[in-house]
Amino acid sequence: MVRTKQNPEDLKFLSTLSDSQVRMVLNSLIQNKPSLLSTAADIARNLVTGKEEDTVADEVCNSLMDLDVHQLWEESGSKYDGYVDPYEHSYEMMEEIIEPYLDEMESYLDREMMDDALACCRGIMKGICEYMFEHAGEFADWAVDSEDGLTYDVIERWKSKNQNAEILNELESFRDKCLNEKG
Repeated sequence: MVRTKQNPEDLKFLSTLSDSQVRMVLNSLIQNKPSLLSTAADIARNLVTGKEEDTVADEVCNSLMDLDVHQLWEESGSKYDGYVDPYEHSYEMMEEIIEPYLDEMESYLDREMMDDALACCRGIMKGICEYMFEHAGEFADWAVDSEDGLTYDVIERWKSKNQNAEILNELESFRDKCLNEKG
C-alpha cells in the first residue's frame, strides 16, 4: 500500500471546517471508500464509550449548582400574563438542566450501549440526589420533593426506549437507595 506524506497545510485546512462540513467530508469519504466505514465506526465507538456513573453524577450535580434562587424569584410570582408558581418553576428549571443528560442517555440506548446507558441513568439520579441533599441551599426550599419527581422522570425516559423488566427493577432499586441514603 502506498502512503502519501501528510501535508500539515491539509490538517490546518481541515481544522477550519464547520461541524456540518466535517460530516459532509466523512460521508463523502465513506461513499468513495466503503472500506473506511468500519474504521470510522470503531473510532466513533471509542469516542463515546466508557461513561462513568460517578463522573455523570458530578457533572449533573455541578450543572444543577448553577441554579440561582434569585433567578427563580425573578421568574416566578405574579406576572402581567398570570402567575408563575415558584415550586413548579423550580422543577422546570431543574428539568432544563438535566435534559441534555437525558438526551445523552437515550443516545446510548439507541446505540444499544447498555453499560454506558446505565452509567448515565444512575449518574443522573445520583447527581440529582447529591445536589438536592447536599448543595441546593435556598433553592431546595422551593424545589420541594424535586429529587423524587426528577429521578422518577429519569426512569420514565428510560422506559420510553427500553422496557427490560430486570433492568427497570435494578434502576428503581438504585433510585430508592439513592433517595434513602441522601434523604
